[in-house]
Amino acid sequence: MTSRVLRRPLLAVCVILTALTGLVMIGIGVGAVAANSQRFGWGVATWLFIYGAAQLAIAWFVTRGSSLALGLIVASSLLHACAVGSFLTTPDRSQFVGMLIVAPFVLATVVTSVLAVGRRELDKVKQPSDASA
Repeated sequence: MTSRVLRRPLLAVCVILTALTGLVMIGIGVGAVAANSQRFGWGVATWLFIYGAAQLAIAWFVTRGSSLALGLIVASSLLHACAVGSFLTTPDRSQFVGMLIVAPFVLATVVTSVLAVGRRELDKVKQPSDASA
């Protein structure tokens, strides 16, 4: 099932970008601990680790054909778009530039996941192809 899901371009893009988001969140968690090894740093890191692992799990479940997980990709990507939009209004130049770099990837995830749901891409993967037609 995994290879069939990843052969559909809309599904492949949103699954891969969601998995990358999970890895980035885990990496930011590591950075939070490195920057502040006290309780606050560990608290932030713990939630980032959990969130990153959840993103990885969601991506994995979509490769297993879960339409609920695909809906969660839509929801999380919309949440990420709101967060990026919020940071784009900050006067801090480094945050603004960082969000400009991240924004295309977030928007690609939103667009591909919404189109994948709308076009019922997972249903096409689950149905055996009719080679005789």
